[in-house]
Amino acid sequence: MIKKLLLLLTTIVMIFSLSLSAQEVDSDDSGLLGDDFRVTFDGEINTGGSINTNGDTSADLRGSYVSLSIEWKEKIRAVITAKLDALFKEGKVEFNDDFSLGEFIKEAYIEIREVGGSPVAIIIGKQPMAFGQNIQAMPFFESNPLANLQEIDEVYGITVDLTEGLFGIFDQAEVSIFETEAGDMTLGKIDGVSIRLSKMITDQWLLTLSHAELGENDQGRERRTSVGLVGETTDGTLVGWVEGLYFSNNPEYPNSSFGITIGGMMRVHETTDVIVEYNWVERELQEIGIGVRTALTRNLSVGAEVRYRNYVERDNEISFGITLTYTFGNSGMSNNEVFLFGSDESDEFEDEDL
Repeated sequence: MIKKLLLLLTTIVMIFSLSLSAQEVDSDDSGLLGDDFRVTFDGEINTGGSINTNGDTSADLRGSYVSLSIEWKEKIRAVITAKLDALFKEGKVEFNDDFSLGEFIKEAYIEIREVGGSPVAIIIGKQPMAFGQNIQAMPFFESNPLANLQEIDEVYGITVDLTEGLFGIFDQAEVSIFETEAGDMTLGKIDGVSIRLSKMITDQWLLTLSHAELGENDQGRERRTSVGLVGETTDGTLVGWVEGLYFSNNPEYPNSSFGITIGGMMRVHETTDVIVEYNWVERELQEIGIGVRTALTRNLSVGAEVRYRNYVERDNEISFGITLTYTFGNSGMSNNEVFLFGSDESDEFEDEDL
């Protein structure tokens, strides 16, 4: 218990130290490591909770992480990412007695770009594999009933990324080989393979095709095929997506072989987005969700959602959740460009600093 408390306190201190000294790190790393090296870090803290009509409640740091990256000449990059919610029991604000370093480390990989001078990148280590669209618009996107089928992550493997496409037919082609036992720090049996092809049909529409062959389970060898399409208006105020998923021998939905996600996000204010998403799993359930996200400051956002889930063989369920998200880092990628609280002068000052 004492070790876990010290680990948590150390993590919190590290987060706020990094957040307060982002500019110093960005300006000093070249002096310490040379001009060829670049050190960046990013993180996100999600605090919130949810409740449903079954009386189930949760309050945790779901989706919270801190990530450190060291890059050399934009050709070799080492990344390690830790999940902060692994420190706590699922759905409870108390320490996890079964703390696992393997679950705590979400990603640990090395990326090598322009291999042999070609437009090829190789990624080796614990990483998300090449599969699915990975749309994460809803405040509690991981509550999507198809979330576990639409991505393959926290496993060890190798991904080869053809960054300039495949014979001019696709804009990007990725192939992964990997283990299928997730959430540990040991390399298991390499029994999975996946491929993802991406194509910009127009300037506003992206097509993604994926297929994965996974390891054996009690039902047999699991397979997944994903077809996704995402588009947006020219002004970016409306985004829509659809992803159809064909699968077999999945232990979560053994009686089903097809699912679909359809969603849209509209900017109703320069700081606020409204999201609507529909999910359907054959012979299992259908769900409609409505969410809203508002940027409060450059680094702080609030999100809320409600989901109605209609099961085929059990009672229907309504769930509600609200979350507060704080982002930090020196890459600038996670900052809100427009937000409710703050003056134009402070915006210009912070932009110059970044």
